[in-house]
Amino acid sequence: MCAAPYVDPDGWFFSANTLAELTRKIVSKYQKQPMPSAALEQTVARYNSFVDAGKDADFGKPTPKYKIQTAPFYAAWSTPCIHDCVSGLRINAKAQVIDLHGQVIPGLYCGGESAGGFNQHGLAKCLVFGRIAGREAARSSANSTKS
Repeated sequence: MCAAPYVDPDGWFFSANTLAELTRKIVSKYQKQPMPSAALEQTVARYNSFVDAGKDADFGKPTPKYKIQTAPFYAAWSTPCIHDCVSGLRINAKAQVIDLHGQVIPGLYCGGESAGGFNQHGLAKCLVFGRIAGREAARSSANSTKS
């Protein structure tokens, strides 16, 4: 049997003629508690009231223009992912880890997403500080074998 357009037969995208039916369809094995249909119905009613009021009272987003009121209704599973949380190990310019007192922890280096204090993400930070950490660890090792 062929699925309707934009509906995934594997269970990631859903379509229903009522919001209550939609909440029954979106149950996943990963959920500890299914969504009560009243919660979705109340959320949609609140969103629709923002359209009527011409203002998003919850988040101050640009004014929604279209009500959610005509079936079929659609839902999709998504998984939130925190890519960078701007926390992690504090490092200096040599990628050495700094303790709570501002002192270098000898022999401990860090780079990439394990290092904190950056509000940028991507591979550049990983490559740059990974290279610096590797270089400095190699220098430290070479210096310790000379002694």
